[in-house]
Amino acid sequence: MPQVTPARIGLLMDYLDEDGGYDENILPVLQLVADQFADNGILERPVEFIVRAVQGLPNGSFRAVRDAFYELVEEDALVIFGPWVSENGVALRPHVENLGQVPIITMGASESMLGEWVFGLPAGSMEEEPIIMATVAALDGCRSVGIAFEDSLIGREYLRTTRAACAAAGINILAEVPIPQVESAKHTAMSALAAVSPDAVMHVGFGLGVIGMNAALETIGWMPKRYTTTAFEFAATSDWWRGQFAGWIGLDQFDERNETCRGFLDAFEARHGRRPEYFFPPYCYDVGRLMLTALATARPLTGPGVKDALEKVKMLPAATGAPGTRLRFGKYIRHGWVGSEFLVARRVLPDASRSELYATIEGLVDPRMAP
Repeated sequence: MPQVTPARIGLLMDYLDEDGGYDENILPVLQLVADQFADNGILERPVEFIVRAVQGLPNGSFRAVRDAFYELVEEDALVIFGPWVSENGVALRPHVENLGQVPIITMGASESMLGEWVFGLPAGSMEEEPIIMATVAALDGCRSVGIAFEDSLIGREYLRTTRAACAAAGINILAEVPIPQVESAKHTAMSALAAVSPDAVMHVGFGLGVIGMNAALETIGWMPKRYTTTAFEFAATSDWWRGQFAGWIGLDQFDERNETCRGFLDAFEARHGRRPEYFFPPYCYDVGRLMLTALATARPLTGPGVKDALEKVKMLPAATGAPGTRLRFGKYIRHGWVGSEFLVARRVLPDASRSELYATIEGLVDPRMAP
């Protein structure tokens, strides 16, 4: 029989850890999805994953991201997962749109990067996250906040939407202070917030600005309630990061109650002997099923065909978010989540030992109800 060329999926990873690596579960999760599709006869053609891992913004450069995109196109990728960071996605959008050959799915939160060829399955969005964060803070009884915003494209976009969200939730913003997007001393900024005595502190930005905030608050002897957006998901990546978020409440995508998520984790554990119970593996499972569904239904199997097939994905149960969250795209629909609880709020315990489910936009949650 003639050899069949694999359908190629590109992975553009634009945020690397301190060792230059990336999450160890992403490729095993995507391979699990590909094998499930093959075993179920949904996709007969073999699948190959092509990786480009570069350090984009904020710690690296956009040029590395741009070059990686074109390399993946030249490697015959039919769809690309990435970039992950909004600052890179916004800058990459003109290249993707002008080329008009390969669709990408990004987890970046900025709606400024969406387009005909750019699909968003964001870890929240800068328009929606502040609404959820402010709602949870109001449910907690907060009536005033001080905002620490990262002085960056992401931070200032979040700041704009957080102002509107707090106003809608009946929360008065008493002060706003910029903080660097890189690690630095936060004593001056936290002292400025403490001086106006808000009920809580809200952080908005990519997440690196949180580093040192707890330490600064402890130094000045003021430890109010603390809220953040999906920057909170850094808490799942290491014990050190969880320590930075000790006592914080933030937005996350992992909900132990989600049966689709539990089914995925059961399958992953059966294959690999471990159970990665945090936001990113279920998220990758959702992205993988979107991409494999599009490859299986694309007619013809080309970049434009895959783009059209992504637009036809409807009401796919999601492993991400609270029970009932689903996935869909469509003509002029580039935000993939369906449901008000695609993001939940979790809290890192004060001793930083673990995180627990805390709330959704619909109300506070008793963590004892989680399985």
